[in-house]
Amino acid sequence: MAVVIDATVGGASSNSFATLTEADTYMEGRLNATLWDSATDDECNRALVEATREISALSYVGKRADDTQALSWPRDFAPNPDDPNYDYFLTTEIPDRVKWATEELAFQFIKAGTVDVAALESSAGIVREKVDVIETEYAAHIRAKGMDRYPRVMAWLDPLLDGAVAGGCVVPVVRG
Repeated sequence: MAVVIDATVGGASSNSFATLTEADTYMEGRLNATLWDSATDDECNRALVEATREISALSYVGKRADDTQALSWPRDFAPNPDDPNYDYFLTTEIPDRVKWATEELAFQFIKAGTVDVAALESSAGIVREKVDVIETEYAAHIRAKGMDRYPRVMAWLDPLLDGAVAGGCVVPVVRG
């Protein structure tokens, strides 16, 4: 069955932060987006829904605008880092940063093909691997994990995340 995008802002059954039309427009300005262009509308819709799930699962500043909304945005009391006065986002909008991050992550899902990019890497935890005379050793602490594997996505989302952000990770705010 084909996936239908519901990008209603604050909707109880919304499943995407961005529409397919918005994602297509984003891809027009992106290099190497031919894979997106060659994907079917259903594949692109599925990628947008999956990207929205991943992005909606993060912890953001402010609070959900409505208890019945399906997704993490829109939000009350979420300061806009792009506004010179640092005013709050409207509760009737999804920030461009969230839409762009969704569209970019959806593209990464399309680009990955049959690889489940939301899953842990199969090499997670491997410190040394030797096959005959070929040997590879990875420093586990240097390799990006989770959403940090997508620096462009996280660059847009970092200023919206709950807590002080340092080096692509979230540092919890401790209130005393």
